[in-house]
Amino acid sequence: MRFSALVLGLVLSVAAVCRGDDDMNFSNQDVMPTLREVHSMMVEWRNSQKLQDEKMRALQSDLNQERLLRKELEARLDILEEQCKATSEISAVRQSDVTTDKTMVSAAEIKKLSRTRPLTSKTHKTTKRNGEDSTFRKLLMGQEPTPHNTVAFYAYMSHDIAAPSVGHILVFNVVKTNVGSAYNHHDGIFTAPSTGSYVFSWTVTSWDHSYVYSELMVNSSSFGKLVTSSEEINDVHVGSSVVAVALTQGDVVYVRVAGSSGTLASQSNVYTSFTGWKLF
Repeated sequence: MRFSALVLGLVLSVAAVCRGDDDMNFSNQDVMPTLREVHSMMVEWRNSQKLQDEKMRALQSDLNQERLLRKELEARLDILEEQCKATSEISAVRQSDVTTDKTMVSAAEIKKLSRTRPLTSKTHKTTKRNGEDSTFRKLLMGQEPTPHNTVAFYAYMSHDIAAPSVGHILVFNVVKTNVGSAYNHHDGIFTAPSTGSYVFSWTVTSWDHSYVYSELMVNSSSFGKLVTSSEEINDVHVGSSVVAVALTQGDVVYVRVAGSSGTLASQSNVYTSFTGWKLF
């Protein structure tokens, strides 16, 4: 306001002098102080404006640097998020591998462990007459095979299993028959004491709204599959399967879980069981 008033007074004074207005009685000496003051104020204003311009440029530079820094931080954040995602996926795969290693036992390991158990049965070498197996002839004629060649077992589980994992070997811990001692109730594995033809059957029970997908394994190969499902009924369901297989001495046979949801059942009124015997 003061600057504007001085400028207005200066203009009026100059106009009066230029007109030679005697009433106002202005002179150059009257105008010069005002001009000097106005000039001083203009210089001060210019300096102030220059300082403000410099501050504005500095603020704009800081703002630009902040924007660049923000973009750089956002880029780094994206990289970190991708690294975290990749790390999580790798951890999940490793955890899955660890879980699989814990639940899946290789056939070679099973076979190795099973061979460490002493077998009480002895291999019976049969003689052939005219290209025919004499033991098979005895079976056809109703004659009993020699005791040391007889192999038969039956066992069942004494408890339920809630949500058995994939690869879980079913252990039928209650043994009712084990002629030849080829079945191990500690690990659920049958080891062929001699080469020949065998029959195996397993029964699996699922509780209400559950299912169990099981398979009979011969060494590392799946030889038979069974699905027992009670998903759509409010009751237990029982499923059984039978296979015949030619085994070589030392081969291992067991039942494992290939998939499940809910509970595998085995109680006094309904058993999950495993049985097998040698034909010849």
